[in-house]
Amino acid sequence: MRFLSRRLPFIFLGLLAISPPLEAQVPDVLSKLTTAEAAPALEKADETEARLQQWLKEARVVLTRLNEPGAETRLPAGIDPAALADYRRDVEQIVLGINRHLKILAAMPEARKALEAARASDAAWTGFSEKPPYSILMLDERVNQQDAVNEQAASYQSSLELFGRTLSGIQDEARLAEESSRRVLAGAAEDPGDDGAAKWRLTADRAKSRLLAVRATFLQSNIALLRDQAETAKIQLSLLDRQIAIAKKQASFSEEDLAKVKKAAADRHAALKKEVAATAKRQQEATAARVRLQAALDQILTAAPADTASARTPDGLALATLKLEAADARVEALQFVGENQESLVQLESYGPDVYQSRKTLMEPNTKATREAALQSLRSNYDRLKAWEIVAANELAAVNADISKQESRATSIAAEDPLLVPINALRAALWEKQAVLQRVSQAVSSQRRILKRWLGEFDQSHIGKPFAEKFSDAATGTWEFIKRRWAFEVFQYDDTVMMDGVAITKSRGVTLGQFFIALVFFGVAYFISTRIKNRLQGVVVRRGYIADAQAKTLSNWLMIVVGFLLVVATLQYLKIPLTIFAFLGGALVIGLGFGTQTLIKNFISGIIVLFERK
Repeated sequence: MRFLSRRLPFIFLGLLAISPPLEAQVPDVLSKLTTAEAAPALEKADETEARLQQWLKEARVVLTRLNEPGAETRLPAGIDPAALADYRRDVEQIVLGINRHLKILAAMPEARKALEAARASDAAWTGFSEKPPYSILMLDERVNQQDAVNEQAASYQSSLELFGRTLSGIQDEARLAEESSRRVLAGAAEDPGDDGAAKWRLTADRAKSRLLAVRATFLQSNIALLRDQAETAKIQLSLLDRQIAIAKKQASFSEEDLAKVKKAAADRHAALKKEVAATAKRQQEATAARVRLQAALDQILTAAPADTASARTPDGLALATLKLEAADARVEALQFVGENQESLVQLESYGPDVYQSRKTLMEPNTKATREAALQSLRSNYDRLKAWEIVAANELAAVNADISKQESRATSIAAEDPLLVPINALRAALWEKQAVLQRVSQAVSSQRRILKRWLGEFDQSHIGKPFAEKFSDAATGTWEFIKRRWAFEVFQYDDTVMMDGVAITKSRGVTLGQFFIALVFFGVAYFISTRIKNRLQGVVVRRGYIADAQAKTLSNWLMIVVGFLLVVATLQYLKIPLTIFAFLGGALVIGLGFGTQTLIKNFISGIIVLFERK
């Protein structure tokens, strides 16, 4: 009996850890032990679209009614115009959200077709149609595609994580909205005389709940779309990896390939020269317009001094000055655009040279020749790296100017004549932004290519100092640990009902969270055991209770403590406690039948201990 009284609490604690935990809905836990809760049926795409169309129709009807003249005067007593504005804004957001959701639904079939096409291509590809050796340009094309798909995959993954966190937040908002609706209903039941205001509040709360449902279903569809796109990218990368691995083994850089590179660079060079000429012509026209505006401003200054009232009229000095400012910005922007187009021309001129250096490195040349070619690639890489930094700094400065003008435009009414020159000034800044983005993209692309080539040919890393090698190894190890820490060991579905629609969010428990939870449980249980032993010793020494009874009570106390720690651990991991209901129910039923005698003897022992027979 003493053996059972000592060991059974720990057995019972283990059963509690896998049985349905106690939660706010304690009354229906017992019913969940014997029957699994039916999962809400998922909507089909056409059902979702039909529901959204119905919601859109209803929202437009409500919005029309809320926008009627005198809507504020028809509000029930106790409802202020601010509440009406909130209600109207929620309905407007419902309309916008449904339109966005319908666009996502329209894009999902295409994404599914792309996924099936990628699977078919991956399964059908058995090798290149042409015989080796394979063109280095074909290999470069595949590698560039690989880089682009990798960026897409990273973007999809980042969006999935963002939308997943947002969906979790919306689920929490939905629970709060449900509590708010219950309070409104309770208030209406307590005050039957306030029927109109209570109904109005309840209708507004339902609109808020529907808005949350629209946002949640939009995120769900977006997540489904992104998963298909991410899976497509994964399959494409798998196929590209196979193609690149085969092409790399037998790649060659022929004179024909180099001629193609030079021809393509010459074509791009000629097209950029045409752009430079067109920009120069536009700059001349902008300069002539600027001269005319300067003459008009001088005429205004001559006719009316700056301190007169006429100079301050909308058609006077202020407007003329702003027009001249916009013209100056236009001339300066076109000059800037032309200079950056010349930079693109210069960048294209480097292309054949770096390809020639690469060809030299791929051929059996002398060591000195290869070292000179490698040094040429390094110099070009360093120049592009500095160029990229300068372009990024200039882009940041232009973005700051755009933000300044955007703030300036927000304080001007649409009918104000001053808005026209301000818009012209903003357009000039946007043109500068566009050409800088183009230059930055071109430079970054070239730099990535050169970095890849240097990684293939540059052997200088062999002579790196020990500290640098150790730093590289430590960085790689840390990245590996972070990936393993974020590895998901467990997933579950969290479902919330919003306006009659089941919103399911797949949540994951990472290895890091699981480890922290185990450490928390172990440390807390150890501290609780030490406290329990100290209290037990004090109680027994002072004669409040016998040692046997104290051991029994302490064991049962640790069962309760262990159970609470399990609940706290699951709460930290954000695992809903009811997901163990079915598993716990089956185990409890089986163990109940299998341990009847054991539990009966254990309870008999407790009775004997307390009665001291």
